[in-house]
Amino acid sequence: MTGKKQAKDLVYDYVHNGILSGEMKSGQFLEEKVISDAVGVSRTPVREAFHLLQNNRLISLLPRHGAQVRAITGHELMEVYESRRLIEGYAAQRICDEKYPLPPELRALQRQIEETTRTRDFVRRSIIDQEFHRTIVSTMRNNTLAELYASLQVRQQRVAVAAMLANPERAPRIDSEHDRLLDALERHDAVTARAVIDEHLRPYSDVLANLPL
Repeated sequence: MTGKKQAKDLVYDYVHNGILSGEMKSGQFLEEKVISDAVGVSRTPVREAFHLLQNNRLISLLPRHGAQVRAITGHELMEVYESRRLIEGYAAQRICDEKYPLPPELRALQRQIEETTRTRDFVRRSIIDQEFHRTIVSTMRNNTLAELYASLQVRQQRVAVAAMLANPERAPRIDSEHDRLLDALERHDAVTARAVIDEHLRPYSDVLANLPL
């Protein structure tokens, strides 16, 4: 049982990373045998991983056609950003109202994100960026909202990578927004913090233009 789970996880990570990096493109069909050969496992864990990938809205399993990489739509991107604005804006308000101290690791995460601006490793950037924002949300001490926010993680990460690939030159601006957000939260300035979040989590027209509706 443990071996099966490990194999399934290897397949999941392989496909997940392939989709995030753009190596496996929207609309592409994934063949069980090709994936099993690439990862070095049997087809059973591939099927198990495919079901989990479908649950996380990374692929679609189509009768008689197999697994297909899901396209990110402009509508989905806008929904993800809207959901994040609601949760992160409320988290910022609560942190400021209750004067909660910020975890010290946030500044370290910010520096790691800035490092990816130079390296342009946008998959790594998306992972660190998620941890950065998730840490802010968890600081408000509402476990239910933190869990709801975590449920957006897979779609949020894919949207983030797609947005950076569409316009890598936006990275320094995003870094500046992170810096301004932390400064505002440290001062418990809710008005500024919410304004930065609203600015930070708006979909850009150049990203939307490259996505289906």
